[in-house]
Amino acid sequence: MFKYIPLNARYILLFISAILLVGVILMLGWVNHRDFKRSVINAELRELLVIAKSASHDIESGVVGIKQEPQRIDKLIQHINNEEKFTTFVMDNKHIILSDPVKSHVGKNILEVGKEVLNAQELAMLNTFVEKFDSSSSGTAVLFFPSRDQSPKKEMKLFSFAHLQGQNGLYSVVVTERLSSLIGPLHRNLRDVLVLVGLFFLIFLASGYIFYRNQKKRIQMETTSRALEIINKQLHCEIEDYRCIERSLKNNKRKSVNAKD
Repeated sequence: MFKYIPLNARYILLFISAILLVGVILMLGWVNHRDFKRSVINAELRELLVIAKSASHDIESGVVGIKQEPQRIDKLIQHINNEEKFTTFVMDNKHIILSDPVKSHVGKNILEVGKEVLNAQELAMLNTFVEKFDSSSSGTAVLFFPSRDQSPKKEMKLFSFAHLQGQNGLYSVVVTERLSSLIGPLHRNLRDVLVLVGLFFLIFLASGYIFYRNQKKRIQMETTSRALEIINKQLHCEIEDYRCIERSLKNNKRKSVNAKD
């Protein structure tokens, strides 16, 4: 059945099929990338929670008066903040930041810090997370928060927190990580895959076009050859007809001459 479809229609169908195939591959790749990214983020959140609980235990064991000794807290969590992608800060039960590598945040409410760069929706999400500090002993979230730059801008971060009991009440250790540092390599891998798929598709299109052009030329040559064969046969038939007519005329002429004699 396929052979009865015109050549142009065949290649149009093949081109559409190739586009659909590439579309399906890209969709499956995106779904797989999305699910893998979620699993990586969830695994990293669990790791951050372990870090937060470990840090709260260290501070709880090493500091008597947390509110009076923020410098000792800084030393206890310094090993975490030395990691380029992590930031750790400590808050009291009123959500006031007592210790933070970003010194401009110290003494401020975490929501006040968020108001510097976040819009209303992002601030509402941060507030929902802050409410967990009063209802849970630990937790995680993925939120927008000011960056550590001198001119802060908002960036997506992974959050984890754990409570610790101090002499003056309940406190929270919060560990954050920039989402870009985690999923940046994943996005680069996805980009590389998309580039490879794009190159493959371009090569496929170029090869298909060259093959189509060669096939079209071959068919045109075959059509021309067949047409010439038909014309040649017609010419031979016409020549043979002329010869028959010529022989017939000669015979008639010969007969008329003989009749006169």
